[in-house]
Amino acid sequence: MKKLYPFLLVLATPLILILMSNSTGSPGGRSGSPGDNGNTCTGCHTGTVTSKFGWITTNIPAEGFTPGQIYTITATGTHNGVAKFGFELTVESSQGDKVGSLQLNEPTRTKFTNGGDAVTHTAAGNVPNGNSNSWTMKWVAPSNVSGNVGIYAAFNAANGNGNTSGDVIYKSSIFVSEYAPPPLIVSISPNQAEQGDSFLATITGSNTNFTGMPNVSLSYSSNPFEVIAGTGVVVVSPTVVQAQFSIPSEATSGLYDLHVNDLLLDQAFTVTLLTGFTDNHLELFKIYPNPAVERFSIDNANGAEMSIYRTNGELLTSMTVDSDKQIVNVNYLSKGLYLVKIQLDGITRIEKLLIN
Repeated sequence: MKKLYPFLLVLATPLILILMSNSTGSPGGRSGSPGDNGNTCTGCHTGTVTSKFGWITTNIPAEGFTPGQIYTITATGTHNGVAKFGFELTVESSQGDKVGSLQLNEPTRTKFTNGGDAVTHTAAGNVPNGNSNSWTMKWVAPSNVSGNVGIYAAFNAANGNGNTSGDVIYKSSIFVSEYAPPPLIVSISPNQAEQGDSFLATITGSNTNFTGMPNVSLSYSSNPFEVIAGTGVVVVSPTVVQAQFSIPSEATSGLYDLHVNDLLLDQAFTVTLLTGFTDNHLELFKIYPNPAVERFSIDNANGAEMSIYRTNGELLTSMTVDSDKQIVNVNYLSKGLYLVKIQLDGITRIEKLLIN
């Protein structure tokens, strides 16, 4: 019988090495991921795999990860009566390729395995706290990854009996994706026109994919039912479209919202009051001095309604002219260009006024 001892020692040595090796970490390729061919700890331990939800968490925002940013991944397992708790975690694309870069956050409790493409426990990291164990690691997010990215982990809840039987194997996974900035309208050029003007507008977007013939329009900000439709729309590129606009002479002056399909840019365009209109009834009407300082005079407009507007159509003041030579005080207005509208007997004239 003494001659059998060396033989038995030789037979026992591989099992001892396996147990010692797995207590200090997974040999690698045992995360349960598609890239690892679904292999888990059952490759060395008996039993079947139980799937668990919520055992992997991250601080990746719900809208997705940003390439180059570093995020924290936490793997947590729970099992009643567990004596030793180990794991292996990896990150893969939908094609099963390892993506991003894992970094150790607990170097005494975790280490790299599978050529640095996965993280596993160390001997100091397999000791549970009660019935659970938890490990954290960092992940540098990749760029240009299509589809979902999967974070996979397999867990071994060992009973501590010194062999591979009686252990319980779990696996868990979550999926994240790269953050995709929403499409936006950035600008329209030109961004203002007078009543009655026609012009070609160039509209620029960001993260857009303009195709075909988009619906382009302007709507009055205070009344969305007043719409000026763009015509002859041409897609110049995925981010640029051009459209022809004709502003009706009766269009309300003021701020308009720009629409391209479902995209909206608030108060992107200004319709200004038509200037320079004259007629026989008001041909003697005169504003002076122009430029004005603190005040100006209106001649030959007795009985007319006079209004002062900003160039964007905002009404600042109005009054009834009660003499042939009316003095108007404007010392409360800042320097700049304004519009003076005179209405008499159904006739309207608008003049530009510069205040210095």
